[in-house]
Amino acid sequence: MPMSHLGSPNPLPHFAHQQPIQSKPTPPNRGLNAQESSRGFAWGADSILPYQVLDQYDRAQTVGELRVLEISNGRLTALVAPHLGGRLLSLRDEAAGRDLLFTNPVFQPANLGALNAWFSGGVEWNGLIPGHTPVSCSAVFAGVVQTERGPVLRVYEFDRIVEATWQIDLYLPADDDRLFVHGRIVNADALDKEAYWWTNMAVPATPGMRVLSPADYAIEHVLPGNQLERFAFPDPARFDGSYPERWVDATSVFFRTQEPQPLWIAALDAQGTGLAQVATPHMQGRKFFYFGTGSGGQQWMDFLSQPQRGNYVEIQSGMTPTQNQRFALPAHSEVHWTEAYACVQLEPEWAHQADYQGACRAAGEVVHARIGPDELAEIDTFLRAVSSQALTQRLHAGASWGMRHEQLTQSALAQGLDFGVRTPMQGMDPWDELLHTGRFSAASLESVPATWAMSPRWCAALEHSAALYGSTWLHALALGLAAQNRGDMAQARAWVERSLALKPTWLAYRQSALLAPNACTREMAYLVAWRLPGAPAALAVEIVHVLLQAGRMDAARAFVDELPPNVRALERIHTAQAQLAAHAQDWPLLARLLDHPFATVREGETLLDTLWTTLHQGLCKAHWGECWTPAAWQAWQAQYPVPAHLNFRMQGANVHLATPSDSEHSPHG
Repeated sequence: MPMSHLGSPNPLPHFAHQQPIQSKPTPPNRGLNAQESSRGFAWGADSILPYQVLDQYDRAQTVGELRVLEISNGRLTALVAPHLGGRLLSLRDEAAGRDLLFTNPVFQPANLGALNAWFSGGVEWNGLIPGHTPVSCSAVFAGVVQTERGPVLRVYEFDRIVEATWQIDLYLPADDDRLFVHGRIVNADALDKEAYWWTNMAVPATPGMRVLSPADYAIEHVLPGNQLERFAFPDPARFDGSYPERWVDATSVFFRTQEPQPLWIAALDAQGTGLAQVATPHMQGRKFFYFGTGSGGQQWMDFLSQPQRGNYVEIQSGMTPTQNQRFALPAHSEVHWTEAYACVQLEPEWAHQADYQGACRAAGEVVHARIGPDELAEIDTFLRAVSSQALTQRLHAGASWGMRHEQLTQSALAQGLDFGVRTPMQGMDPWDELLHTGRFSAASLESVPATWAMSPRWCAALEHSAALYGSTWLHALALGLAAQNRGDMAQARAWVERSLALKPTWLAYRQSALLAPNACTREMAYLVAWRLPGAPAALAVEIVHVLLQAGRMDAARAFVDELPPNVRALERIHTAQAQLAAHAQDWPLLARLLDHPFATVREGETLLDTLWTTLHQGLCKAHWGECWTPAAWQAWQAQYPVPAHLNFRMQGANVHLATPSDSEHSPHG
């Protein structure tokens, strides 16, 4: 299939203010009850460290192979990608010859995830931190558990921020056209925690599609502030929002009801046929997301796939009423739930009747006939017992951090889950050295590590090592990174200064720049960092961004001009050159720079279409001179609209839009 290159992780630690999801002021929620507001959080306020950002991908879409695991019983066939977060890529009804999920015909990462890179399609398991899972484009563990009822395919991983485990067990009974999925989250710690979980199911968006789920009312994201607000559903003051194609702007609709569990959600086409999902009571949230029919939303879906092949709607199921909340994960506890997926069919006149509640009653009867509460409870009991059984056969390995955590704590993370990893570099990684020898080798002290550990347990191990064997520049730098990540800037500065005194490294100078008291000191530290051995190209991108943010246009231009060609070719350097061209009013250069297949534009980012507007404002004024008028500009805009490859603006015409904004929030989650 056509596949773009994912690239290597960005070697720069990204702190909260630098991460892909930006924290922005959000107005207070309106009309939400206590349950819908509890354990709330602000998007972008929390750090993604120690995870690394994935932002080195392209849009090559050259033919390649995507390795998958297949489970099939002759009636349903499911494809799972263990090296892409365990994503359920495809679920096909063999008898009907129908794909129940939107199956993306390409692999195309884009800047929508918690760690930047994310791709559309299938069913994604989003936890344990907010946003698209940090393992969207990373390997997880996978294997088979043989049971008396047949094989169960398991995918699982250790979350490095929550320091808990998650797993998904997929069960396809013999001669059955329903897929059952059991989720399990384990907190083996003696500490109470909070976590996040939503299962997102992408389904093909077809003309006349309707999304149904029991609802007394709805909660929606309101742009541009992105606050949550309660509305009637369907809203008589607007339109029937259960039809995704009636939304011009990107939208999220959270369905809220007092109806007894189990809740369900279904996406039905014009003929009344489509995917339904039902789950046990732990999953109390239901939502659909659509990019909207506006030009920006349609561009996003094409951008994530291929032209005219990427249109999809997400139906979602989560642990909380909204996606601005976490749930409690008590000490020494486990959370279990079971989901069921099946194709359902209603008579079109029942599925699409004007009375939304009547349509839900009709759909609910069909859904519960396909997957009754008693049967779901029995399957849940069976899969709950299976969830702690060890794999019969491992099929894929994930990251080594779960194994390291078990070695660090001298205790298992979860019964039945094996995190053992053997790699050619085992014993050479500085973190393995710290675990097994208590110190860093001379070889590890030669260069800056590729990854970092910074939880309180790892900090304790670093401090214990330093006390026994003496502190090195690596001890000090690691502890400085951890201090900065938790917001202790004074301690971070002290550790970074100690690291620099022991051995100047590009990363320590970069940290010194981030911690600098003023712009001048910051710029000097950055330039020293860039000139030191091992400085990665990503550092140049950060430096240019900082200079532009400070309005240091001449300094930014001089820095870019001195970069080697391979670094200047990076997309974010290319974008910076476009900003510099706009500032200099060099319209021919800006036009050339905007004629580029951009890959890493962020969801909600409006820089590219703003640069296009700046370009054409300049061209229009140059053309008309003193005869320029607002009417002339309006006509010019009509003649030169923002081209599709620059138009990613996700707000435009729906009734909740307030004033235009150069910076958008996104309801995608």
